[in-house]
Amino acid sequence: MDKNFNELTLQKNLRYLYALDGKGIKPGLKRIESLLDRIGNPHRNIPAIHVAGTNGKGSTCAVIAAVLRTAGYRVGLYTSPHLVRFNERIRINDEKISDIDILGFLQRHRALVDELDATFFETTTALAFEHFYRQKVDVMVLETGLGGQFDATNVVTPILSAITPIGKDHEEFLGNTLSKIAFEKAGIAKPNIPCLSAKQNFSVKQILREEITKRSATWFYAPDLCGISAKDIALEGMQVNIQIGATQLNPVKFPLTGLHQMVNLQTAVSAIHLLKQFPVSPEQIKKGIESVCWRGRLEVLSREPLILYDVGHNIHGLRSVVSALEKIIPGQKIQIILALGEKKKITRLGSVLGAIADRVYVTEIPNNKSARARDIAAELKKDISAEKIYVNECLEDLLLKVTTKLKSADNLIILGSHYIAPVVYNFFKIKV
Repeated sequence: MDKNFNELTLQKNLRYLYALDGKGIKPGLKRIESLLDRIGNPHRNIPAIHVAGTNGKGSTCAVIAAVLRTAGYRVGLYTSPHLVRFNERIRINDEKISDIDILGFLQRHRALVDELDATFFETTTALAFEHFYRQKVDVMVLETGLGGQFDATNVVTPILSAITPIGKDHEEFLGNTLSKIAFEKAGIAKPNIPCLSAKQNFSVKQILREEITKRSATWFYAPDLCGISAKDIALEGMQVNIQIGATQLNPVKFPLTGLHQMVNLQTAVSAIHLLKQFPVSPEQIKKGIESVCWRGRLEVLSREPLILYDVGHNIHGLRSVVSALEKIIPGQKIQIILALGEKKKITRLGSVLGAIADRVYVTEIPNNKSARARDIAAELKKDISAEKIYVNECLEDLLLKVTTKLKSADNLIILGSHYIAPVVYNFFKIKV
């Protein structure tokens, strides 16, 4: 570390890292392979669990990491995007990477990043791999950033690959059909390596099995390995029964909630079952599941009135949120604050949210590439009465106006993006 390090140096280098995001997304592995080769290929020295999919990747990774950590392993966890601070993306046993470690990487390799014209995600991925290597983790759990076969994380040869539920998202990069998207996600499968799929619709399951088999990977399907049922679904989480192999775990208190989270849990437990290199006892599985903390997933910000925050940001994810709410607070209408990224598909949005919507307040993501609130509102009006839709482009102003009018029996959910988290948590004075 530079002996002349100070806070100004740190902030200058962090701004440089964040500015790389302006280069956008450049699918392909040539740059990341060159970058990693020049820094010693740290990723080749650490066993990896590699997770792709449309929704549920982060939750699935969080459960896998929590169980392995509970079993005594030193676990690196790499996910994206973050909610409030960049450091959330890279963790070891749930401890976020320090600013000093980020700065050290940039001081060592900034010239190389510039020479190779590496993107933000490529640089971040290399940072994660080097950090995990230098900190001597036993295993790393990796979430793809976008797609699968051309994602920067796909340089690893993992001990296990997993694919969470697939729906339509990032169609400008991955294709506009589920079959094209499934093909891209299946690109993480490697010869002779187990590749596990979460529960999928029938056509996606068939495509994945075919593509994974073509790549000479070993196909596994989570519902065939793990049986799971919910005894109780509430805002605080779920009581679940789990059958994995000959082992019965019940009841288990899972801190996340909703049927979509049961699918993620089923996938994570199946992955643990397949990890023969890292033995875990039934009691460690149970304790690990019960220790999971993953923010922004039907997270309770207030009880009276009930205010929730969820990062569901595509039709597939929003449909899962609506389904969960219909079971947790059945028959109750909910006020919705909604912001979406500019690339998100908004067709049919009203048909999904209309089932629970009392009012929909449409806003925009501050200081980010946001879909125009008025465009979202126009689409919503195809399925929801115009009298129920309000537009205010300023999220902070909208939060103040809406929450001050709420009565104790009212329900509100804030939806649509990870990128509104800083404003949301700051407004509710919640430290992340």
